Amino acid sequence: MRMSGSEMASVTNGHWSGAIPEVITGVATDTRDFESGQAFLALRGPSFDGHTFAATVADQAQALIGDHQGVSLWSGLDNSILEVEDTLRALGDIAHAWRMCLSDTTVIAISGSYGKTSLRSMLETGFTAMGFKVAATRANLNNLIGVPQTLLRVPDDADIAVVECGISECGEMVRLAAMVRPDIAVLTGMTAAHSEGLGGLSGVVREKALLLESLRDGGWCALGKDVAALMRANHIAVPGQIIAVDDAQDDEIVDWRLNGCELTLAYKGLQHSVTLDLPARHWAENYAFAASIMLRFLHDRECPHTLAEVADALAGWQPVAGRMQRCEGKNGAVVLDDSYNANPVSMQAAIDTLRALPGNRIAILGDMAELGDASEYLHAELDIGGLNSIYLIGMQMQALAEKHAEARWFSSTDEALVSLADTMFVAGDTVLVKASRAMALDAVVELLCSGEGVHAL
Repeated sequence: MRMSGSEMASVTNGHWSGAIPEVITGVATDTRDFESGQAFLALRGPSFDGHTFAATVADQAQALIGDHQGVSLWSGLDNSILEVEDTLRALGDIAHAWRMCLSDTTVIAISGSYGKTSLRSMLETGFTAMGFKVAATRANLNNLIGVPQTLLRVPDDADIAVVECGISECGEMVRLAAMVRPDIAVLTGMTAAHSEGLGGLSGVVREKALLLESLRDGGWCALGKDVAALMRANHIAVPGQIIAVDDAQDDEIVDWRLNGCELTLAYKGLQHSVTLDLPARHWAENYAFAASIMLRFLHDRECPHTLAEVADALAGWQPVAGRMQRCEGKNGAVVLDDSYNANPVSMQAAIDTLRALPGNRIAILGDMAELGDASEYLHAELDIGGLNSIYLIGMQMQALAEKHAEARWFSSTDEALVSLADTMFVAGDTVLVKASRAMALDAVVELLCSGEGVHAL
């Protein structure tokens, strides 16, 4: 980013104390990864106050940004200080202002209950391989703090910015969508994930669909499996400029067929095959969805490419850490590390992928969080048939364990770790580890993998 101090005061409705900086080229919110020359913006939360850490970076900071209460702590600091009413809101305002300066950058916003990270990383991989300069969300920076940080890191010469938008409470999407103002809005799929804070599946659909209302003029949206039907069922108008996976008449959607690990794509009478690392139907679905979005984008840019060119560009994609990543386990076993997050759709997809593999198939599954009143039912309804060994962890998974006498159940991750430390998996075994992040099953992955840590195959 690049913004004058006067512009920053204007977009945040703030006022400066001390000299007004001529230009600010970065905004940081965490002193631990602060870079000299940035402005430090102090966030506050229920258990922390960033204003109290400002002194540690003050001598390197171009400026400090804080609220009225926090600025009162900085009287001894010799810095240019921008006082704003609410620093989280100011961070979003600054990010939005920078986004609106990105006139030559196509901003793609992605939301949904599942598949966001995989689709985002696929698009980043594919577009980069085709020669575009791409900026994208890193790690899990997809909320009211992470999205503005992502936007502020987009250089003004980027061709494409792929921004992941995640929400867990009502009202968050309105703010994110207004901040991002996408040229292309993507909803991957809807399930009861985060329904606890959003008011059930209907609430999830209503809140996620708000992303589409902030499309810029001339923009379009891409809807994943069942999204259009869920929107209509909840009386939400489906925009006119769309590509939709479920629309059999939409010739802009890439069809797919998966036979083992061989994925065959079909588009406007042409076919092309690629090989996936796993027989994962949810990967195949996202692969075809990413190809559909890329082909539409390329057509709009009047630089059309063939299905084969787009598919080959996507072929270099690898899952990010903790998202169905194949890792080298002890004694020759293979560990599928899907420990980063889970909801009913992604959990079942991972189980189905494991079931399609040869050899001895072992599932270590933990609780799925934030499912609200339907949590017990959604856990109990998971299909875990056809597996050789099953380990279930957490109080919510007890409902599933009660239906499967062959499964071993542990009340906590710590309890499971004690038992698994004495369990040996060997060559020919494939072990799936999956749960919501709160279950911290990455500790299980570390236990099962060889050497000093996790090694992708």
